[in-house]
Amino acid sequence: MSHTKPFHRNYRPVIESTNSGYSDWAYIIDHSYSQNPHHYTRAFLIIQEDILKLFQYIEPADINELTYSFRIHEILMRTCIEIEANFKAILKENNYKPTKFHKNKTELRLEKEWKLHDFSKVNKTHHLDDYSIQLPFWKGNNNVRKPFFRVEN
Repeated sequence: MSHTKPFHRNYRPVIESTNSGYSDWAYIIDHSYSQNPHHYTRAFLIIQEDILKLFQYIEPADINELTYSFRIHEILMRTCIEIEANFKAILKENNYKPTKFHKNKTELRLEKEWKLHDFSKVNKTHHLDDYSIQLPFWKGNNNVRKPFFRVEN
């Protein structure tokens, strides 16, 4: 995926200046930023709510890191599905066209044929492997998580 503008679905921070308070977020509500952004936000909020419910039964702590339940499995699967949906939307809205070599010619790959290698391209514009989260209510030392890591091409 080439890095041509406007980088749809990509947060672009603005350098602090006298009028940067509005312009650093206003493009996100623009209809050309993304199609149906509320759909993705709503899915995130539902998953977040389910995680908080889960923490009512399983204490978020080092001692419980190996705890398994079908509820945890369900939340992890839904999270992965939502991440894939977001990555596909980012790639499609930025005109990503993966190809394959088939019978001595190059053909476009179908969306259902996209692989982890394709989704790792999102990291080039979004720098996901630079982010980490800290759970403030975690008991123990393992309260920092790095959900994305660099996948080499």
